[in-house]
Amino acid sequence: MKIDLHGKTHPEGLELVEEYMLLNSVKGSVSLTVITGNSPVMQKKIIKEICEKHGFSFYIPPHNQGEMIIQYEKL
Repeated sequence: MKIDLHGKTHPEGLELVEEYMLLNSVKGSVSLTVITGNSPVMQKKIIKEICEKHGFSFYIPPHNQGEMIIQYEKL
């Protein structure tokens, strides 16, 4: 799944990402690609306010710093 945050405010983007990850992580493993564009501030907010808070892993591909992949593996 992909969510593009272009045109969204930071609070709107955070809500979309957190809601998707929480709803789908209860069903099992989930992977989400988030298009942040050129916004390291938004990426830092997602890492701190969502990934670290809920234990989701994340990866920012070196070939495309404008996106991040957020994952949760249900054991």
